[in-house]
Amino acid sequence: MRSALLLLLACSACNPQVPAPGEAPSPASVQERLLDDTRLLLSSADSAGSLTAERHVQEGWMAGLVDLAIDNGELVVTADDETLTITTLAVGFQPLDIPVEVFGGHMAQIKDLRVELAHPVIAPATWRSKDEVHVNANLDVKLTWALAIDGSPAPLGSPKLPPVPVELVVTGDGEHVHAEVHASAAGELWSWASLVRISDLALILDASSVETR
Repeated sequence: MRSALLLLLACSACNPQVPAPGEAPSPASVQERLLDDTRLLLSSADSAGSLTAERHVQEGWMAGLVDLAIDNGELVVTADDETLTITTLAVGFQPLDIPVEVFGGHMAQIKDLRVELAHPVIAPATWRSKDEVHVNANLDVKLTWALAIDGSPAPLGSPKLPPVPVELVVTGDGEHVHAEVHASAAGELWSWASLVRISDLALILDASSVETR
């Protein structure tokens, strides 16, 4: 009896995948892992965003591409053999400076810029293997932000956006899940006093699963 116990302990030490007594076994694949809600956190370093900012000058509109720095965010998904459900998609951005000449020499920032999924979305899932799934969907999202002029905030409300096309790829294994999201919202998002307008939001998001043990 003692020899059998020592053999079991030795095997457990050599193979960390063997669950401890009373512990549920780890999922064997991404497909198995996604049967339950799987939360993934965005990587600020590996995610990026951009939008087009235009400023009215004497000759007309001057446009430029503005890079957005991702501050935080999360993605929550579940899936079965045929569909994938995006329960949560939320992205927060770092403050965005606006050229001082736009507001007559006043310092201005767009702050608290955040994109969130308006409601869960169920979309067809294409499984390339048990560890790779591809999804294309149109998401209803909410965009919120505030304008700060000389440090004083002025909420801008939530612009109405058309459905945002999204490409989602989830890979990994039963222990670790990785997702890449490509999204874009074309067209004008906001304008102010015919002096400045913002359009064409694009996002590339990189997220990884949160380990619970």
